[in-house]
Amino acid sequence: MEAPDRLYELLEYVRELRAIDFNAYRQDTIKRMLEKRLQSTRMPDYASYQQYLRENPQEIDVLIDTLTIKVSHFFRNPLVFEVLKKTVLPELIDTGKRDTLRIWCAGCAKGEEAYSVAILIREIIKEEPFIPDIFLIATDINREAIEDAKNAVYPDEALLEVKKGYLDTYFNIEDGNYRLKDEISLMVTFAYHDVTTGSTPKEGIFSDYHLILCRNLLIYLDRELQERVLKSLSGFLVEKGYLVLGEVESLPAQISKGFYEIIPNTKIFRKGG
Repeated sequence: MEAPDRLYELLEYVRELRAIDFNAYRQDTIKRMLEKRLQSTRMPDYASYQQYLRENPQEIDVLIDTLTIKVSHFFRNPLVFEVLKKTVLPELIDTGKRDTLRIWCAGCAKGEEAYSVAILIREIIKEEPFIPDIFLIATDINREAIEDAKNAVYPDEALLEVKKGYLDTYFNIEDGNYRLKDEISLMVTFAYHDVTTGSTPKEGIFSDYHLILCRNLLIYLDRELQERVLKSLSGFLVEKGYLVLGEVESLPAQISKGFYEIIPNTKIFRKGG
């Protein structure tokens, strides 16, 4: 077993190159992902792999792609999206009649979640006489995933939870895959952003949001960083705004005092009263 300081040195080198601090991520997950790169590059240990990174600059992109998790699909955990459609989004869209409705999907992977939200918004506003001004941004630290998201083409397995009516209305079949129509894909702005920096995406002119989704990202961070991220996200929410977490994630005690879960087990939390 390698000494912990070897892993720390390697991850510090990655931070110097790309300003992403993987030392704060869960170490068992990081070690498992790193092992894949050691095997692929035939490097015996972290020190050798760090030297390989120095000699092969293109490897850093492959490494970051390996370390960042992109597993997702449309309408993952359907109950959450049902509550968003029936309760949360209609309320926020009504707010959008007086102000720009601002939504942020943090850790968006290949865009499935953000586009799922966009489809729900489109379904709701097509019944509305007034179309609100909406800003929907989705961010990730994986640049390759962001490019895939912008491309908006998905295989069958990403669409297993998509209702047939949505498939027929918002997707075109293209070479055996499904491409989102422009009326949905153009609703979302995709950008590179590291949520652990405690800042909002620079591509958005806003620092406060009505709805923030940060689902199944926190589980890859250590507890201290989880709390820092949640504290910053809660600060970026307007009063009575909503924060949505993954099904196994939760708010720490010092933050949860300012929120309540609107329906048990949905992990949809409302800020304030």
